[in-house]
Amino acid sequence: MVHMTGFGLDPDALRGAIAKLKDIHEKADKLGREAMQLKPGELTAGDKVTNDARLAIQERAMADSGSARAVARELTEKLKEKIEAYEATLREYEAAEHNATIDAGRVDRQA
Repeated sequence: MVHMTGFGLDPDALRGAIAKLKDIHEKADKLGREAMQLKPGELTAGDKVTNDARLAIQERAMADSGSARAVARELTEKLKEKIEAYEATLREYEAAEHNATIDAGRVDRQA
């Protein structure tokens, strides 16, 4: 773990966290796509009440708010934001490490 002013950073742990978040993101995205396919298969009678119930269940499953699809979409967006933030932090850390290495090399040559 590398300690910088004010905080410590373990780049390997951060890379691992990013990989796990990407896996969870993929699963949440898949869940959202599967929610679009939800159909109440047990409602097989062809009468109006059953057909209306089937449609109501399908509409609820795909609603813009509170549905499995909407929750999965919100989760994937939050995960995407977190992944991007972690990746940016890692890039900044790696750039700082690279610059520190270059600066250390200059100091050694000057000494």
